[in-house]
Amino acid sequence: MDTHARFSLVLSTVMVILQARAVDMVVTRTLDIGYTLSEESANWPTNRAIEITSTMKGLTPEGFWLETNDICMAEHSSTHLDAPSHFSEGAWSVDRIPLNHLMAPGVVMDIQEKVAKDSLAELTAEDVMTWLDKHGPLPDRAIVLVRTGWASRYDNKTAYFGTDTKDTSKLVFPGISVGAARIFSGYEEMYGRRVVGVGLDTPSQDNGASTHYPTHVELAAAGIYGLENLADMSELPTTGFKLMVMPMNIKGGSGAPVRVIAIIPDPDGDISSGPPTPPLGRLLYLIPCLTLLVTLLRP
Repeated sequence: MDTHARFSLVLSTVMVILQARAVDMVVTRTLDIGYTLSEESANWPTNRAIEITSTMKGLTPEGFWLETNDICMAEHSSTHLDAPSHFSEGAWSVDRIPLNHLMAPGVVMDIQEKVAKDSLAELTAEDVMTWLDKHGPLPDRAIVLVRTGWASRYDNKTAYFGTDTKDTSKLVFPGISVGAARIFSGYEEMYGRRVVGVGLDTPSQDNGASTHYPTHVELAAAGIYGLENLADMSELPTTGFKLMVMPMNIKGGSGAPVRVIAIIPDPDGDISSGPPTPPLGRLLYLIPCLTLLVTLLRP
């Protein structure tokens, strides 16, 4: 091989390595799509009220600062996860949900227009099929988020629940139909791809008028967890993002408060704002290039 051919091969190899490095440096941003847990958090009308009591806040006799609190609450408080065991006997409790079901790709299905006309509107099977026709199949291990726009009412609990009483027959908010739930529960059998979680920005997966919670039952039986009381989703793209779902790891828990973080591609972001690549890291990327260069240019 002559020198020119060797040089061309080395240059091509270096470009491939640099392109692979560029893929590793995709700029992303993170977004918390849940609420902080406090005594003002949304709480199902019949649930125990959230109580946070300070047990120590100040300087100790030894001279260092110490803060501690006692917390009393229901599992299903504030932004929370419904484990499959919540509505399906013997199904996964919070601590048994596989970790790869809690770190997975997300998609958003938006029904805000329907909800603006009907406060009890639901994501229907037809809505799901229309979404699939437009955006293509769900990714494997998908977490499906339903944006209803109901999060805008969160700070007004009467508007959010539809009542200021404990009478659950008066609840008013949108949800997910059992027909849509059946598509999600049967998705793996139909398409070979699994839906692992379904969430929305309302107090419940079933709408406020529901009394037998068929959507909860359908999803739980398929091992699909629920996310309820999610916050505003207006900054989420329809597809192409990932979610980290971080519930309290309660042994045997039927549910748990949860933090939900979206990781979103941000092509307009400044990659220089991220952590700098250490010198050793840069050197490790150059070693293959230099090794190949020496090998190919050797007489």
